[in-house]
Amino acid sequence: MQLDLQNTIVAVSSGIAPAQRAVVRISGPDTRAILDQLLVASSDSEGSLKSALLESRVARSSVHRCSLGFREATIAARIYYWPDERCYTGEASAEIHLLGALPLVERIVQRVIALGAVPAGKGEFTLRSFLAGKIDLTQAEAVLAVIEAGDDQQLVQALEQLGGNISKPVRRLRDQLLELIAHLEAGLDFVEEDIEFISQSLLESQVASIQRSLQSIDEQLNLRGVSNRQPHVVLVGLPNAGKSSLFNALLGRPRVIVSPIAGTTRDIVAENMNVEGLQIELVDTAGIEQLPNGLSSTAQKHALDAASAPRFDIHSANAATPGEMAQAMLLSQLQRADLLLYCVDLSAPLFPETDAEQVAWIRELVERPILLVGTKADRASEMTPPPLSGLSAYCPTSVSDGHTIDELKCAIRDLLANNPRELQTDAMHRTLVRCQQGIRAAMHALARAQELSHSLSGEELVAAELRIALDDLSGVIGDVHTEDILGKIFSRFCIGK
Repeated sequence: MQLDLQNTIVAVSSGIAPAQRAVVRISGPDTRAILDQLLVASSDSEGSLKSALLESRVARSSVHRCSLGFREATIAARIYYWPDERCYTGEASAEIHLLGALPLVERIVQRVIALGAVPAGKGEFTLRSFLAGKIDLTQAEAVLAVIEAGDDQQLVQALEQLGGNISKPVRRLRDQLLELIAHLEAGLDFVEEDIEFISQSLLESQVASIQRSLQSIDEQLNLRGVSNRQPHVVLVGLPNAGKSSLFNALLGRPRVIVSPIAGTTRDIVAENMNVEGLQIELVDTAGIEQLPNGLSSTAQKHALDAASAPRFDIHSANAATPGEMAQAMLLSQLQRADLLLYCVDLSAPLFPETDAEQVAWIRELVERPILLVGTKADRASEMTPPPLSGLSAYCPTSVSDGHTIDELKCAIRDLLANNPRELQTDAMHRTLVRCQQGIRAAMHALARAQELSHSLSGEELVAAELRIALDDLSGVIGDVHTEDILGKIFSRFCIGK
């Protein structure tokens, strides 16, 4: 990422679409000089107003006319001007609020560029705020999370992160660790003197306290990740209900074997895909054969245990038959799901009574929205919804009709958007992963420091491990960073933010 803080940058920070108002943002050392040339004073009173704005030492705003750069054309706009570092970017900056007609907005941007500014890069305004120490790295990522927020829950999480609910406790623990290192290294500097800056027992006690605090933060982040993860959409139904064909049709490519023989699918197959702008995990499962009454208690126990694990452990289910293991894995997927797609074969002459029993049992087992998907609609004589209650929606489909597949995708997206278990944005997920990596690395370094202290291996080695932990925590909040890290984070922003 190339960045020159001596440049003055400009970008449209509102949406690039016709609107009642638009905002053009400027930031950098030449902001005042650019405004001086951009603003037009057609009378003494307007000249005084312009001088009051530009010569102010505090943030000011007033309405002015801006030159469009041709035939003395001007447009009225409200100018907000921050003359010094007491602003978002930590440097002189301004905002031009004007009529949101795109030709006018583009003309103002081009005019500012002609007066000496350069187009801003992705996220450059927030990057300058970070480099100026106005916000830390997790707060900078929260800015993107606020922009991406699709509902109230996501917005609240992003605003809490912007307010420092991650960085404040990490910074406090980092400061405690820095003080410990200072005491330990002071002892090393005066090793020949009879001075003890910190005892071994106190050192180990304080390191253990920091470890417990980091463990608590990690658990909180983990809980956030469990309740806010990529949507888990599971295809379920009786054998030969058309689940695998539908799975391939949704993916847009052949991924699983399709056969008219019932029970072909025995394993769990999962693929990530984009559904109307939302990344989900789509899961194909074995047809429901034995649930709810035929599954043995052993298999049910293994399935319930597997529901809390990332993957079903086939080796732990050696007391179950292969068929029971397939059904146990299916049960675990039901409990992990955020949305269930229950498939029924519309080409069947009569709606199977078993389907009604299975749907009722699933609703009793898990409180998840269920989208009823009628498959093989091109072979159906009747398109009315099957007589099932308690379903979130009904969608007839045919794998040979792309329009019905598109309608199903829209239905999936709508149901997930209204799901109370709504999932985190991409920005929140990336922050979660990055912070957990740094915190867990710090915890490992502290554990090594404790082991070295117990074994009396030398205070130099203990101090070295504590410094590693210090760097890991500093990386979480951005006190230690590299150009590559900043490039990966801020390149995800839109221009103007």
